[in-house]
Amino acid sequence: MLQKSIFFEVIFHIFASSLTHDMTLTSSSTLHKNKNRLALLCMLYCITVFSAQAQVQLGVHGGGNFSKAIGDEFRSSNRIGFQFGAFITYELGRYFALQLEPGYNVSRLRTNETTHSLPNGVSKATRSVDYFNLPLLAKLTITPQFALLAGIEFSKLLNEEKHRLHNGLPAFRTELTSGYALGIEWSKLYFRYRRQHRISRINEPSDTFIQQLQIGLRFRLL
Repeated sequence: MLQKSIFFEVIFHIFASSLTHDMTLTSSSTLHKNKNRLALLCMLYCITVFSAQAQVQLGVHGGGNFSKAIGDEFRSSNRIGFQFGAFITYELGRYFALQLEPGYNVSRLRTNETTHSLPNGVSKATRSVDYFNLPLLAKLTITPQFALLAGIEFSKLLNEEKHRLHNGLPAFRTELTSGYALGIEWSKLYFRYRRQHRISRINEPSDTFIQQLQIGLRFRLL
């Protein structure tokens, strides 16, 4: 338990150092990034505190997803992707826990032809958008085999160089973005509904978001 606590303290101090460095910048985009980083920093601090007191479970998860982007520049049909990662559960009582789920997520989205002729547009295509996701979920255990989950999520784009606007700028937002997630766990099977906000720079200003359904399996290791 002590080693796990030290591990999260190290992560906390790394994020704290990064945030302190960026606070020296004053641009609006940097301030927006710092708000997200500050929220993430607070989340990691809470995890560090809880990890020293709570019972911790570690495991892995993986599965498939159906994703679509909601916005005028995208088609609303679902595309198949996948996700995998780990989960860290902090039991705070018999029925309540906090669960962190760092993972790699491939969301496949279909852009349409409406912005093809615009400098800040893209051509029609199916695009694989890769993210590092970090959800923090509150978990309510109804029975030993069944639980409900809900919480916030932070995401960071990993393949920004792959998708470009006609003017050469990234087509998807490269800063830390936020959203929320809802979930069900039934034995080793899990279901998630995710909504990720402000993901696109195509034909800005726009409020495009990703809507995703996930299904997969989870296995406890410790």
